[in-house]
Amino acid sequence: MKPQRSLPARIVSLEPSITATILALGGRDRLVAVSEHDARLVDEEPLEGLPRVPCTWSIKADDLLPLQPDLVIASVPMREKSVKELVRAGLNVLTLSPQHLEDVYNSVRLLGALLDARSRAEEVISEMELTFARLWEASSAREHKRVFMEVWPRPLINGPAWHADIISLLGGEFVPSGSNRRLEEQEVVEADPEVIVVVWPGVDNPPLERVYSRKGWEHVTAIREKRVVTIPEIWINAPGVNLAKGAEMLAEAIWGG
Repeated sequence: MKPQRSLPARIVSLEPSITATILALGGRDRLVAVSEHDARLVDEEPLEGLPRVPCTWSIKADDLLPLQPDLVIASVPMREKSVKELVRAGLNVLTLSPQHLEDVYNSVRLLGALLDARSRAEEVISEMELTFARLWEASSAREHKRVFMEVWPRPLINGPAWHADIISLLGGEFVPSGSNRRLEEQEVVEADPEVIVVVWPGVDNPPLERVYSRKGWEHVTAIREKRVVTIPEIWINAPGVNLAKGAEMLAEAIWGG
């Protein structure tokens, strides 16, 4: 008989998406520190008393060693240099890199296993799927729209694969094709999006006038029809349980409900 492995009792979450998922799974008592950006995604009350540490991009081993965690959980966006430093310091690190919605569900399942909350993980996934199914059903009554998800202006970068998945569920077309890549502005002009959604990481009130004033974009349908919009970016950029609510926000921004 194989000996049972003990589950991590002291977890550090380096990303809001991880913290939101752990809270949804009922694992608050396992957390010994969370990302300094978490309050942008989850309520402050359940985080009260927890130390705040830098995110995956800028974390250093010295930030975590005094906390004596059993497990450090990181997720995208991450910087390889930072993760390597944690490993070299002898910390146990789990790095999640979901791309599509199905990968997000698998991340929820993995965290559920680590928290001994497999049943709750399946419930959380079912709740997400129900929201997406409702949005998909509503999409049949919506006009098809080409949507450009702008996640960074310079260099110009479009959204990750889960953005494309969600746009499809909402009855839209993710343009230009190919996710999470650097674009030439002409690609966007030629794709002629009818809606541009600006979701720059860390910027909750991006200056939309910068998009409207781009030289050569004046004939893009979204520019002509004043359909450059934004939502609180972390709800759609953080790949966790929050994506269901983020999709609802996105539907409201693009179609008005």
